[in-house]
Amino acid sequence: MWKKHGISFVLFVVITVVTIGYPHGDDAWFSFLDSKDQNAWNLFVIYRIPEVFIAIIAGFALSICGLLLQTTLNNPLAGPSILGLTSGSHLMVALTIMGSSFLGLEVLDLGITISATIGALVFGLLILVIATRVRSMVSLLLVGMMLGTFVSAITNIILMKADANSVKAFSIWGMGSLQQVSIEQIPFITVLFSIGILAAFLLTKPLNALVLGEKSAAILGVQVKQTRWKVLLVVSILAGLVTAFCGPIGFVGLIVPNLVRMFYKTANHGHLLLASGLIGASVMVSCALMIRIFEPVMVLPINSLTALLGAPIVLFLLLKNIRNA
Repeated sequence: MWKKHGISFVLFVVITVVTIGYPHGDDAWFSFLDSKDQNAWNLFVIYRIPEVFIAIIAGFALSICGLLLQTTLNNPLAGPSILGLTSGSHLMVALTIMGSSFLGLEVLDLGITISATIGALVFGLLILVIATRVRSMVSLLLVGMMLGTFVSAITNIILMKADANSVKAFSIWGMGSLQQVSIEQIPFITVLFSIGILAAFLLTKPLNALVLGEKSAAILGVQVKQTRWKVLLVVSILAGLVTAFCGPIGFVGLIVPNLVRMFYKTANHGHLLLASGLIGASVMVSCALMIRIFEPVMVLPINSLTALLGAPIVLFLLLKNIRNA
């Protein structure tokens, strides 16, 4: 098992190094290492480091969220974006940005992060309530999609009453981007991320028990309802953090845990959490590299890119589950 972790880690390191060193414009590979080129070094510190950093954080966090939700709901099609948690964050951030603009206040990083977390928490609660009444995986997926559509409609109505600058800022944010983070924001993001990831790994034992089913987990001494609340809180913090700083990013939290299960073939969540984080980070850094490669031709929104890559895999998983039903 640790050999597979080693492969995942090496893959992650290689993709990260290639992305960091990829040339910008007519520059050479790793041009920032040239001590005579101060501009290249400044661009590296101001843009490249925050971009790669937030790509790692987003991929790691969203993949962990997806794994936690899939285990807790016993649904391989669960994920922060598919079940509407990201949409909840989207709505709350919209309300925060529009409200601050209306009142003439400056929106702080903490304020946006708290708003995104609350949005994910509220919609996560709705999903938990619905999941206790809906046993079909496909039905739960459709409910999540309908919630997302409902929230999008409310967001569009809010945008109709906003000023032009707020609408433009929110529209750009809504497309998703890995270039909205500054070097000064890294410590704040790191602290919240570390809290969420640590809490996720502390849930390893109850998650392993939940794989056996709720009744078996209860017999083993797991407090199922309490575990669900803890999972929801962790997912809300991590999904809210990513949504606040990157915008809504779909599909990563859904496809990565499924790919990890296929590759690792284990139910031990200690291994699954680590593997999901590493592979999720690799996927997001790869997306950052693809954006940089296509930059001379067009600017690819990260949300559109992950949708293009993830939608076919989701369709495959959906058809597979329908056949097995």
